[in-house]
Amino acid sequence: MDIKKLINEMTLEEKASLCSGKNLWETKEIERFGIPSITFANGPYGLSKIDCDFYDPVPATCFPTPTALAATWDVNLAYSVGKAIGEECLAENVNILFGPAVNIQRSPLSGRNFQYFSEDPVLSGEMGAAFINGIQSEGIGACVKYYIGNNQESHRQNINNIIDEQTLNEIYLSNFERVIKNSNPFAVMVAYNKINGIPCTENDYLLIDILRNRWNFDGLVLSDLYAVNSIINSLQAGLDLEFPNSLNNTKQIIEAVLSGTLDSSILDNAIENILNTISKVIKPVKECECTIYDKEKHNDLAREVAEDSIVLLKNKRNLLPLKKDRLKNRKLAIIGEYAKETRCQGDGNSNVIPIMFENAYDEIVKLVGSSVKIYYEKGYNTSKNSEDDNNTLLADARKTACTADIVILFVGTPQYYDKEYADNVNLDLPTDQVKLIKEIGKVQKNLIVVLSNGSPVTISSWAKYADSILETWLLGQAGGGALAEILFGIANPSGKLPTTFPIQLSDTPTYLDYIDSENNLQYKEGPFVGYRYYDKKNINVEFPFGFGLSYTTFKYSNLTLDKDILTDNDTLEIKLKVKNTGKYFGKEIVQLYIKNTDSNILRPEKELKAFTKVSLFPDEEKEVSFLIDTKDFSHYDINTNSWVIESGPYEILIGKSSRDLPLSKNIYVQSPYLPKTNYTRDTLAQDFLINPKTKAIVEPLLSSAAQSITSDTNAQEKLINYFKNIPIGRFTTLSNGTFTEKMLNDLLYSANEA
Repeated sequence: MDIKKLINEMTLEEKASLCSGKNLWETKEIERFGIPSITFANGPYGLSKIDCDFYDPVPATCFPTPTALAATWDVNLAYSVGKAIGEECLAENVNILFGPAVNIQRSPLSGRNFQYFSEDPVLSGEMGAAFINGIQSEGIGACVKYYIGNNQESHRQNINNIIDEQTLNEIYLSNFERVIKNSNPFAVMVAYNKINGIPCTENDYLLIDILRNRWNFDGLVLSDLYAVNSIINSLQAGLDLEFPNSLNNTKQIIEAVLSGTLDSSILDNAIENILNTISKVIKPVKECECTIYDKEKHNDLAREVAEDSIVLLKNKRNLLPLKKDRLKNRKLAIIGEYAKETRCQGDGNSNVIPIMFENAYDEIVKLVGSSVKIYYEKGYNTSKNSEDDNNTLLADARKTACTADIVILFVGTPQYYDKEYADNVNLDLPTDQVKLIKEIGKVQKNLIVVLSNGSPVTISSWAKYADSILETWLLGQAGGGALAEILFGIANPSGKLPTTFPIQLSDTPTYLDYIDSENNLQYKEGPFVGYRYYDKKNINVEFPFGFGLSYTTFKYSNLTLDKDILTDNDTLEIKLKVKNTGKYFGKEIVQLYIKNTDSNILRPEKELKAFTKVSLFPDEEKEVSFLIDTKDFSHYDINTNSWVIESGPYEILIGKSSRDLPLSKNIYVQSPYLPKTNYTRDTLAQDFLINPKTKAIVEPLLSSAAQSITSDTNAQEKLINYFKNIPIGRFTTLSNGTFTEKMLNDLLYSANEA
């Protein structure tokens, strides 16, 4: 396809028609040029291909949802899932998949968190990039979404997210940057919301300055469904394709070009991006002769991901894993509707119709066989609001629990907690389930609680009643078997939390300002999202970011850095050893954080910069290595509108979670960057000491002023510390005339020119 030639030969009407979809899921074709229509489908955790409307997608593999996938901290698994979904796209003639969604989990109340990876941009970006690379390895295009700021569902169509530049770049853009640079997705979907007063679909700063120019993205930029307010403004701002269809906007484009309102070169650029994308994705689907895929293999992969995503939150007295031989002729009670009606996904337009499905109850029965007496009680009813019904179910469950040797209790959030279009108002489990946990816990000393939920929930009101707690997220179609194998030790839990579990809702960063009545949402917490906030405020949490227990234990040792001083554009190699000191085969997620110990600006206490997953047999020890560069020490500077690195001491922290970091080493980073400040006579003297050029003038000035008052050296030192907090302009009087107005003006000129 000679795209330049095609564009020159196309009529204005043909060009304009290509800028919007044919229907909800297809682009338009132009038969006289042989330009085909291509097909899109949703798919953040499995193919959701719909032929004509929003309902009845074709059956496909339902993998664990993205938060569960992120809990594996395994980029290889993310790649494998993406590749498997790509294979299913080929079989169903889908050219571009709408996914993954890499938005930040800003608040645990967001109804759509289950579709997002994490509260951290590094984990989100790395998992998202691997997922995309897997999809595109099959020749299918990935469309990363939602660019940017779709961090809540309430009013997402018209909300104005007000985000300062530092926060925007460090948190909400950096995950997308990592995805763009590490996987080069074929397409980017633009969000509904506004950023700082401008709709994302009309925001040339986001679409041109950053996406195209700063990150060199060369793919397709398209809107979320019905997100375009003005097609002309959107095209001028860098949008290529409005989705879905809009006959009126085609007419507007024609009129705008003819009147000179829209430069024809802008339209041509959009058409070039559309045709380039079509040419990349049409061939793999067209040439694919395979209309089937290995369903069993994909189900096995879904089970593997589910196993690795389960997080062991508590294991008092090492109640888990259960042993089949020790349960022989004993009574095991399985309680909870979710044991049989196992939750596999949230609710929304990306729903997958699982090609096969297994529930936890059946898989446990299958695994233990007839030697164990298993009793089931429903415990609660999620489909009814009958208090009497739930009271009866609770009484029956309590009676069974009294006579059981062990109880596995399944609880979790209902489907309507984890959904598109709406957010939640609290983080609590339904009251009938909390009551059930407490009542069972009062009569049963061996209680295992299994959680199923898309976002963090509060557990402080009932956790003491449980001996063991497993977080199982929304595990997809093969979650039942995965959970059974975890419970009975066939698999060892290795998942770790991709998001913090707070003690209570009021502790969360967005508690007081999640949304306001004017649809202007201030991101007042700034870059202090998730663990960054809890660490900075020194707030206790239920379970920290990166936390997860295992049936075995691991020891960290021998941390080394290949240099003590890191200079600009250099790399740092970090090595350590991890040993399995327990009795079970296990996998450990090693996390690397960086702390700036002497920053001149308000910074997070530490930030995740790298991670890896290592598999170890009992007594086995392996060396783990990381290679990072100076960009990992940088922050976004609002004065220079660029990423900069502060010179000074930093700390490399290695460990098991954001609050369990047993290894640390210091390193000094040298950078040519100097903080940019607008120096005035009201600037404090201490601010001039940051700049070596002005420090040479101000430091003697402070000493001279102190010496003019006292000859006692100890007193002089105290005075100097006091003088550092005085505006520089006052030294024209404090110095007894030795520091004149002219000298002050010369100093200010020199400081501002530096």
